[in-house]
Amino acid sequence: MPVAAISDRLPIKAGCVVADYRVSFFNTFPNPYGKQFKCLQRVITVSSATDAEEALENAKREFERLEHVHNWKYHAQFLEVESRDIVRK
Repeated sequence: MPVAAISDRLPIKAGCVVADYRVSFFNTFPNPYGKQFKCLQRVITVSSATDAEEALENAKREFERLEHVHNWKYHAQFLEVESRDIVRK
């Protein structure tokens, strides 16, 4: 599973809680019995976003750059965003 990270960190005071975002890109494929399953294409971690929407847009652009496509939907059908809070020291 390819993993990329966007880590241009914003200036953050020590002890602040910020969120890192993990954006996963998926495709769906049928198995031999015709049942659809989701297949992970790539995961991109974004640490430089101020909110989930910005993280999503940054991840889409990074996915397009890494996959050499003009639109992320050429290589993935859907995506999921997860956030996790981290205390910066």
